Amino acid sequence: MKKILPIVLCCAAVSCASEEQVGDIYRGWQDGQMEIHHIYTGRGESSFIIMPDATTMLIDVGDHDPTVEQYALMTEALPDRERRAGEYVARYVERVNPEGKSVDYLMLSHFHNDHMGTAAEPAAMTTDRDPNYYLAGIAEAGEFLRFDMLYDRGYPDYNYPFPINDKHTANYLAFANYHKAKYGMQQEKFEVGELNQIKLKNNPQKYPSFSVRNLASSGEVWSGREGETVRCYDLNPANLTGYNNENTRSIALRFDYGPFSYYSGGDVSGSLHNVDGNMFNVESLVGEVCGEVDVCKANHHSYKDAMPEDFLRAVQAKQYILNVWDQQHTQPELMARMMAYGPASADPRIFSGYITEAMRNDFATEEWASGINPENGHIVIKVYDEGRKYKIYSLSARDEKMTIQAIYGPYDAM
Repeated sequence: MKKILPIVLCCAAVSCASEEQVGDIYRGWQDGQMEIHHIYTGRGESSFIIMPDATTMLIDVGDHDPTVEQYALMTEALPDRERRAGEYVARYVERVNPEGKSVDYLMLSHFHNDHMGTAAEPAAMTTDRDPNYYLAGIAEAGEFLRFDMLYDRGYPDYNYPFPINDKHTANYLAFANYHKAKYGMQQEKFEVGELNQIKLKNNPQKYPSFSVRNLASSGEVWSGREGETVRCYDLNPANLTGYNNENTRSIALRFDYGPFSYYSGGDVSGSLHNVDGNMFNVESLVGEVCGEVDVCKANHHSYKDAMPEDFLRAVQAKQYILNVWDQQHTQPELMARMMAYGPASADPRIFSGYITEAMRNDFATEEWASGINPENGHIVIKVYDEGRKYKIYSLSARDEKMTIQAIYGPYDAM
């Protein structure tokens, strides 16, 4: 796709990053900035990244379930239930994307419907495609956006470590095949350990300090040495029997821009057997190879089986971002544990997309409660000054105006 970058007329990235105020409409990306948008819908996880040269990446578009009645503990659907999550994510992307409907990279972290979309009614189904597929999650976002390159954990054969044959993944693959044939979307195997397989596409020479490291996928984890990985499922035959935990196979990445660093790992969590038959935590192994970062998106929405001490000790994040859609994603034990690791800060350490008012009242006396942002909504990290500084914004998700609710920082990157 031909790239047409916007002409920035207002001011330099450093000064613009400091001029926005609470109550303003979020101004958005400018050349040289990196933005990481954690989009809240209440129906699944989705993140949109704008790199310093306007290269873009959409990670996941979840649509777990369209009706609150089917699961009463889902958080509030925002801005409303008139549209499904996939369309709302696409509309959000179009508002902030310097290239409109065109997105350079689409990534699915793993094959769960709160990350890729469901395949069930009452989602609409296409009528003119072979095969037809339900329009939910990524497939629905694809009705509005166009993608240059697709990555997921299973391509090209979708057989490792187990064959993938559920209806939700089949629905996603029908979308992928249609977009390849109709719009020329490309697809590559995600190479664990690779540096800059995901690379700047518009002006890479201008930003030599930007990089993306592929940390893990399908239970294969980078060793920390070039060209070497650990295939965790191959360590012991017991890993191929019994409970099949898709979360252990999530894609994980580390983004670096100058001194700034950010981790994103889908739902990485769970344990496997090592060569001696003992259990080890895959998430801890990913954290070890990731190393310290400024900001960490919490694994598995910070649910009770995620974010173990070994992982937190390894990443030592200043802030943690929680992409949530379930009230149970706010676990008191995990909140306290995240607060205990990383450099001390007077500002919030944990930024959650949504915590109910009742839950905030219940948690008010907990020591960690003051360390969580008080607003519900989209969470945006804006990195500027060649990666030396960043701010964290809370944007209202109750409408599509992009109103700034709070601004935290600026912070100095490590």
